[in-house]
Order: sequence, then structure tokens, then C-alpha cells
Amino acid sequence: MNTILIPLLLSLTITTITSIYFLRYCKKLTKHITTDLNLNTDTSYQPTISIIIPTYNEALVIEDKINNTLSLNYPPEKTEIIVIDSASIDGTADIAQRFDQIKTIRQNERRGKSAALAEVFKVATGEIVVITDADAILDKDVLNNALPYLADKTVGAVTGKQVLINPNENVSQKSEQTYREFFDLIRTAESNIGYTMIFNGPFMAFKQEVLEAPSENSVADDTEMAIKVIEKGYHTLYVPQALFYENIPVSNRSRIKQKERRAQGLVQSFWRHRGILFNKRYGKFGTTIFPAEFAVHLVLPFALFASVIVTAISLFMEPANTLILTLVYFAVTAAYAASAYSEIGKFLSEPTDAKESSHIKSIVITFRSFLQLQLALLTGALKLILFGSTHKWEQISDARTKIEHE
Repeated sequence: MNTILIPLLLSLTITTITSIYFLRYCKKLTKHITTDLNLNTDTSYQPTISIIIPTYNEALVIEDKINNTLSLNYPPEKTEIIVIDSASIDGTADIAQRFDQIKTIRQNERRGKSAALAEVFKVATGEIVVITDADAILDKDVLNNALPYLADKTVGAVTGKQVLINPNENVSQKSEQTYREFFDLIRTAESNIGYTMIFNGPFMAFKQEVLEAPSENSVADDTEMAIKVIEKGYHTLYVPQALFYENIPVSNRSRIKQKERRAQGLVQSFWRHRGILFNKRYGKFGTTIFPAEFAVHLVLPFALFASVIVTAISLFMEPANTLILTLVYFAVTAAYAASAYSEIGKFLSEPTDAKESSHIKSIVITFRSFLQLQLALLTGALKLILFGSTHKWEQISDARTKIEHE
């Protein structure tokens, strides 16, 4: 056997095992999509809340955001709204200060969102602290749909469902929507087990007693904060009825940049909390959920990269054997992926366009989105290793437009 086939076998084996491990996890999750966690929810629960809106150069959207926040169906006397502005130079804080109902905190130096949250948490007085992004519009009933879950003493934090606003959908946007549907199913099932840690930053709600600011260099502050709540022994839930609306970036370049930045934050958070891996102290989160998510977000991107490089080299030295081995491993993974998708697909929304009703096309779109995610995770991880975190990232301007929704 040519020595090049040894690293080829090793890389393909690791990639295949990791892929099947995550796919097997997804298949198991389908059993929990329709089962509810036994919680003592209370629809009459109306605690005092602090709604925090971190901003940096959000002059285009901040007025709409504040008006949207003021119009939420929740008692105003129980609501505190705080805009914390990280040294904007476009007049964002000036616009916020026009509203008498809003408390505005100005930071003289821009140190990133995590640092802004750490500062504002010190003055937030609500029993529940809600964090929402300036470019996201909240559904009027988002609080009434989310807060009943926090009435249960075992629940520490909840997050909501993102609804993408795409007036002119193209292939990339449809691919993003398909990925989001898959993402939502996973989060729903994990919540029904009791723990999901990949939160949606545009809407999160935390009990004051479990609230802890993320590390200042955190990129994915939402996931970081959710994991900290789980480490304290509380449930963290995804509530699909708690809706918020966001524009998807228009250009492919912006979408890739957004994915890469998000991926870098997830890699950072997973690695930072790697001590949870297979740790029985954290129950099913430590033994089942975190290991599977760790595998797909941290191990698989590098395994895929190594497989591609080694396969390319091996094709020059052992083309026939390389092709056979690669096809065998790919066939095994593809067969398991098709099996998993057939189970998960039962819960995905049916396409309305007859041309898109093909099961094969749905698989291709999902696979494309998955590969995009893996590429984003790899590039994000490499930039994190080489250049450090980008926690003071620039906003994506072509996502900052007025959001129209019913």
C-alpha cells in the first residue's frame, strides 16, 4: 500500500465518523420535536423587564427600533428600555435621547458588544433582562409568548425565532431559509430535552439572577451567555412562537461575511467551554447535546479540510485507489445522510412551488447550506487562531434597511 493512502484513510475515516455521529444525533432529535418539556408555564406571568438595545452607528434603524419596542404588548409601567451606545459617530445616541421613555447610556470608547452588555447589566433593574439588536423588529406579542416559560423556576433563559424578510428571493436566500428551517427543528428538539445553547441574539430573555456578561472578547455573546446559564444548572429554551424579523444581507459577500463572523463566535464559545464535553455533571447537555454540536462545529470543518487536501494529493499518486476509497466513504455518508434527512424532512414545511417539490432538490439545497456552514466555520476558526477575535466587528450595511412585515 502506498504510504499516501494511510493519511487518506485516516482523514476520510474521521470525517465519515464525525458526520455520521452528528447525523445520528439529528435522527435521535426527531423523537423530541413533538414532545414537550414538562414545565410549569404561566401565561399570566408579567415580571418587570429591562429591554436592552446595544448600538453602534445604527442611525438608519434606531428610530424604527425604538418605536417597535415601545409598541410591544406589555405593561409600560413594568418595562424599562435602555439603549447603550458604543461611541457611535452617526448620531445614534442623539436619536435615542429624543425619546423620553428611553434611558440612553453613551460609552466614550468602543470596546464591542460584550463590553457594552457588561456595563448595562450593572444598571438594569428588571426581573427579566431582554436583549435585542437594533436591526431586528420584534413581534408585538414576543414577550407574552416568551415570558411564560421563564415562570418555571428551572428555566433561566429563552430565545426566539428569526423570520427572514426577503422581498426578492434568490437561490442563496432560499438556501439560507432552508438552513434556518433545519436549524429551528434542531433547536426545538434540544429545547424539548431542556437545553439549547445556540441562541438568536436579536431576541433573548434572561432571569436577572442567572444573568452573566460574556467575556469581553466574545464574538457570539448570545451563545456564550446561554452556556453560562446552563452551567448554573438552568434550562435554556428556544421558543418558536417568540418571533422577530430581520433582513438577510443582499449581497453574497455580505452573507458570507455574516456567516463567517457568526461561525468564528461559535468556534470560540465551544472551545472555551470544552470542559463540558461528555461531562455527566451537566446531564444530557454534557453527554449528548454539547458533544454533537461540538463535533459538527469544531471537529468536522477541520476533518473535511484535511480530507480535501489529502485526497487532492493522493489523486496524483494513487488515482485509482484514491477514487475508489473516496467514493466508498462518500457513499456510506450519503446513505446515512439520506436516511437522516428522510426522518427530519417529515417536519420541514412543504414547498409551495411545484418546481421545488422534488425531494432530491431539497436535499441538494440543504447539503449546499451545510457545506457553506462548514466553510464559514473553518475560515472563522483559522482567522480566530491567526488574528484573534473580531468582537468589535463592523455592521453589515446592506442588512440595515427598513423592515416591513404584517
